[in-house]
Amino acid sequence: IMLTSGFTFSAAAMNISDLSGPSLGVLIVLGATSFAGVEQSVVYIEESKDPRRTIPTATYVTIAVIGAAYALASWVQISAAGPQPIERATAEGADLFFNQAAVLLGDTALTVGKVLLGTGLVAALLAFHNAIARYTFALGREGVLPRMFGRTTIKGAPRNASLAQTTLALGVLILYAIAGWDPLVQLFYWGSTTGGLGILLLYTLTSIAVIGFFARNTHGENLWQRRIAPLIATAVLLVVAYLAIDNLAGLYGVTPGTGPARIVPLALLAIFAAGTTWGLILRRTKPAIYEGIGRGARSATASASGLSAIL
Repeated sequence: IMLTSGFTFSAAAMNISDLSGPSLGVLIVLGATSFAGVEQSVVYIEESKDPRRTIPTATYVTIAVIGAAYALASWVQISAAGPQPIERATAEGADLFFNQAAVLLGDTALTVGKVLLGTGLVAALLAFHNAIARYTFALGREGVLPRMFGRTTIKGAPRNASLAQTTLALGVLILYAIAGWDPLVQLFYWGSTTGGLGILLLYTLTSIAVIGFFARNTHGENLWQRRIAPLIATAVLLVVAYLAIDNLAGLYGVTPGTGPARIVPLALLAIFAAGTTWGLILRRTKPAIYEGIGRGARSATASASGLSAIL
């Protein structure tokens, strides 16, 4: 497809045969983790008038829109980079996208593009902050975390959970500033990669749990919802999770067995062990709280504490 400006959409970018070699695992994992956060629609289930219809619709629409946007943006960038996009990306780094835009739109596109990137990053930070605050609020309301995190303002904002997240983020930034670590590589890239990997593993465990959940009771769901879809999702996620772990060094851009490729698996295992241990402790010492996990305002502990009444 040739545009009047001389820009040509290249069909080579759609060549599936190019998806081969040792980097395939890294590409699949990056593609999968790019969709991290699509489950956030469920966070607003209590605020939906018809959650059984609204939440699935919002999730499917989100996946479709994000997939289409990613596909188009990737096609445009690969086509604009010319016959050697990898070489250009290696040489120009993060400036490649802006340099491509400047060819057609002029140097002003560089300034506008970087401003939009900055505002986009702020929006992404706010989205992640909101998600973490809501998860912390939910765990506090159910008694898994201290109750103070489950309290809200008069208008229902999870203020304590939000302040806790703000304090944690500020502490991390101060630590990086004092240590002199590279914020772009060692915080933004390594941190986002670790978060994406953790979310991918959580998706996998959750998908397995869904199979066990519906094995005990159908809960009014049809065969596709309780058997076929969870089995397909679990199989795909297990493959992607394996590729992520097998290509861990490639994901972080380090030598195998060094840096985050060595530390991150140990850290994730430690966090998983700590969470599992705390769950077992709650199950044994506070069965009411354990049974209420995931029930939100319907949790018996939330109702008893009066936290559900202020929502």
